[in-house]
Amino acid sequence: MAELGAIYYISASLVGAALVIVAVLVLDRARGRNARQEPDATGNHGQAAIFLFRGGVLSDANPAALNAISPNVPAEYCWSDLHAAFAPLFPGLPNAQVGCATTETLVLQSRDPLEPAVAVIDQWGDTARVALTRKPDMTHQAQDVSWRAIFDAPNPIWQTGPDDTLTWCNAAYDDLATRLGRSCEPGSSPIFDLDPATPEKQAARSGVVDPEHGRTYWFDVIKVQSEGRRMHYASDANAIVNAEIAQRNFVQTLTKTFAQLSIGLAIFDRNRQLALFNPALIDLTALPADFLSARPSLDSFFDRMRENRVMPEPKDYANWREQIAELVVAATDGRYSETWTLPSGLTYRVSGRPHPDGAIAFLFEDISAEISLTRRFRADLELGQATLDGLDTAVVVFSSTGELTLCNKAYRSLWRCDPDQSLAEYTLRDALPLWKSATQQTDVWNRVSGTIMSSSSRTSWEAQVTLRTGEALTVKLRPVGRGATLISFGAPTLSGTTPDAVLLPQN
Repeated sequence: MAELGAIYYISASLVGAALVIVAVLVLDRARGRNARQEPDATGNHGQAAIFLFRGGVLSDANPAALNAISPNVPAEYCWSDLHAAFAPLFPGLPNAQVGCATTETLVLQSRDPLEPAVAVIDQWGDTARVALTRKPDMTHQAQDVSWRAIFDAPNPIWQTGPDDTLTWCNAAYDDLATRLGRSCEPGSSPIFDLDPATPEKQAARSGVVDPEHGRTYWFDVIKVQSEGRRMHYASDANAIVNAEIAQRNFVQTLTKTFAQLSIGLAIFDRNRQLALFNPALIDLTALPADFLSARPSLDSFFDRMRENRVMPEPKDYANWREQIAELVVAATDGRYSETWTLPSGLTYRVSGRPHPDGAIAFLFEDISAEISLTRRFRADLELGQATLDGLDTAVVVFSSTGELTLCNKAYRSLWRCDPDQSLAEYTLRDALPLWKSATQQTDVWNRVSGTIMSSSSRTSWEAQVTLRTGEALTVKLRPVGRGATLISFGAPTLSGTTPDAVLLPQN
């Protein structure tokens, strides 16, 4: 029994020594001291602290441990007190005494590089022995500061061994693993799934899924190889990924919107490569979809259009290159707008506009129908004018607002005026003084003015006026479409004949 008592006393002393070291670690961390620079409470640097628990309650400890935790040792120091003190330092520390006989020894490495300690836990029956020992490495303060910066870095940093399993991680990695419900114990698989073929010191995009909150956290990870181990440095890439997703969604929205346009759209980025186009561009330019999808350069794009005869044929190739260069410069300033008459007979309106970040947009619009309609309308006007000029009767048309719409050659000859030569709009107010000065006094012109400017009196009528030469002149008013009024000036019927016009004498 005496021998057993001696053995027990020696074991208890070892346990007590372990307690001292553990307590010193806690006190050092709380006081912000560097344990490798200052001695502990016992005056030793590497002494083991040993605890002995029975039934989850501390039954003995070596003197160093007792000195370190006094005088604030509770009346009953339990396993829960040990766990609360050292679980943050030793991941995997059991939160309760196992309490069953086992011969297995649990060895835990400190997660803090500034506290390179080892915890060894042995249990048999309801007895547990905990020994904590500080490692003697990393003795330089500069190294301590560097490792502290790595450990407290805001982004995940971790190390893997030759078998690609986790050997060390910092606090940010531990926090992320905890949020994801993943293990960060040494020997576990990293939470990041990286491509092993990625070269060193080259950022690789990796996402980790948070199933509880239904979201993915994105990081750019760089790995560095050293002595059979790899250090991994992750930086937050969520803002970049979200911006890329927003940009991609925006482009898709634009593509769907532009797909409905009949105007061809081609947007070239700052490198002058095609970045976006719509289906109408294929129809208008006859360029293959695979060619456009390959993101051709601006020069290649217009070269292909020239080959397809979808732009005016240049006189020579050198001149063509100069035109393209001028086109790009004008589009960059927002000044390019041209009408292209193609060999096929089609007519395109092409506009160039600057876009953000140095991009250029070109718009291609088929205006063949519009040009054809304009030409037909112009031809009709010319035909109508020629018909009126062929009449001997002087004719003039005024709109409902009194503006002269058209007149014929006989009118210009009769009243010796040419309204087309006026820089300002020729109106009834300009014509009435001319008519009044060439005729004897009469109220016919007031009636003419009232009829033209009235919106209610829309009936045809005629009257005679006398020219200052004594010749009679018949004035006829007839309402025409859109509120306009046609006025004709002719001679009255004499002896069965009606001269078409009476010319005023020369002044």
